[in-house]
Amino acid sequence: MRNIYLHFLADFPLFLKVNEFDLGVLEYKEDTLSVEVCGNQEILAKIFPISYDDFISIPYAIKLNVQDNNIFCESPNVEITNFYDTHFEIKLLPLCVLAHRKQILIDNIKLKDMQIAIFDNGQYNLEITTKTKIYKFTLSEKIVDYKFEEYTQNETEFLILEGKTTKKQCFLLVLSSFFCNLEIVCDYYERTKTSITTLTYQKDIAKHGVVQKYELSENHFILKDEYTVFVDQTPHITKDSKVVPWAFAEAVNIGDIKLARSYLDNSLNAMLDDEHLVSFFGDYSEIKWNRYANTPSTLCFIYGEKNKKAKTFQFDVKDNKICNITNLD
Repeated sequence: MRNIYLHFLADFPLFLKVNEFDLGVLEYKEDTLSVEVCGNQEILAKIFPISYDDFISIPYAIKLNVQDNNIFCESPNVEITNFYDTHFEIKLLPLCVLAHRKQILIDNIKLKDMQIAIFDNGQYNLEITTKTKIYKFTLSEKIVDYKFEEYTQNETEFLILEGKTTKKQCFLLVLSSFFCNLEIVCDYYERTKTSITTLTYQKDIAKHGVVQKYELSENHFILKDEYTVFVDQTPHITKDSKVVPWAFAEAVNIGDIKLARSYLDNSLNAMLDDEHLVSFFGDYSEIKWNRYANTPSTLCFIYGEKNKKAKTFQFDVKDNKICNITNLD
């Protein structure tokens, strides 16, 4: 039976104990704490969060079952990715409760026959008072520079809240007859009383953006179309041979096969049709550099959600073109 390696990481700072051993502190997202395990056994990991913005992540423990070179965990606060060569990435998720804060009135607005109040108790809450009812909503983001608009369309009353998030993205809330129809966070949008078009940057190498088009159908907006565009009209093509495999994988994942082919040499382009190119990698959710093996130009394609599986691919690059792809699993 081979030894296996557990690599712990998290998006929030914490102190970690494994089987009563003080393993250390995870302070940054890029940090990992690793431990080598031999044989079938149960591992008890204790997580002590340090801080988490407006939320409090409470301490908790998880039990990891190591069995036959595999690892299992029933906790919903863990994501496990099985990497090549018995390496397992254990992502610890925060067990959060909202920090207890006194509710503060941020704004109180009179709009026609409505009174609209915005409260902050760690999250932004919207309270709308009409002549007969009170409606309450919790916003997914804290917002600034906001404004409201009320109008009637197709005999339906709409209330629109527009603003900017603390990360300077656009925020749009659409209430239809005081029911939440849409809550959108994006980078740019245009709207009329009967249509909404949004653009969300993908933050990839090529600088793709996802466009979503909503149209009013009877008394609510529905998604009618979705497609990708280049934010700068033409794609950014990397000239760094070390980054070429990553740029290629991003293009395949977003469905831009033409761009993906631009990173392949003539022989691979002639060998692979579009369907084969997509099916070769399958439906993966993310990509990562293979940080757990001393093999340059290898990428891990991640499949699944909670219990994930990584497939490792070796990319041979010559003159900024991929000339060979090998599945190492």
